[in-house]
Amino acid sequence: MLFFGDIFSAKVATVGLNPSDKEYTDPHGALLTGKAQRFATLTSLGASDRSSLSDEQCDEAVRWMQAYYDTGKPVYRWFAPFERLLSGLGVSLGGRTAGHLDLVQEATSPTWSMLARDERDRLLAADLPFLEWQIGNFPLKAVICNGRTASDHVRRVLNVSIEETGVMARTKWWAGYAEVDGRRMGFAGWNVPLQRPTGLGAEGERRLGQLLRERLGL
Repeated sequence: MLFFGDIFSAKVATVGLNPSDKEYTDPHGALLTGKAQRFATLTSLGASDRSSLSDEQCDEAVRWMQAYYDTGKPVYRWFAPFERLLSGLGVSLGGRTAGHLDLVQEATSPTWSMLARDERDRLLAADLPFLEWQIGNFPLKAVICNGRTASDHVRRVLNVSIEETGVMARTKWWAGYAEVDGRRMGFAGWNVPLQRPTGLGAEGERRLGQLLRERLGL
């Protein structure tokens, strides 16, 4: 998954580790189809492998990614905390003013935390340059990093200067800026992914978004 949502029109992008394989399969490992399907697959595109995809098939796959959060789509529940936080930032996934990116664009099984360290390093080395390209080439005003790992890698590859830090419940947040392809872009993040116990709750997630909106001048 190259991205989630309409990154071509998004003002803000959240950044996580990598997509879940549950975006493509049900609990029994079968490919999602029909109304449950979230992304184009080789099967739905009528292709035998990635290397054989035509431009038209690639365009179709991109349209699936852009429409991920549209009304009526089977959005993975993992994104619910992001929508609350982003509402505080004044943008939304469903409204196509925000989107989601990942350090690594490949879904993995087992999950990221269960991968061997050398495999994680190999995936990061292969995919981080593409994330850097995305941040530099899409019309984003701010990038929000979900958790310590996303924060550390994004700050490193884009030379982000941290200007302020703070604590809200069990969440240690930071905010700063970087020059990206000649433009000043806001960056922020925190230590614990929102999908884990942070002590924030739904209202706290919205307040954190409001706080970051003020700090980044959005």
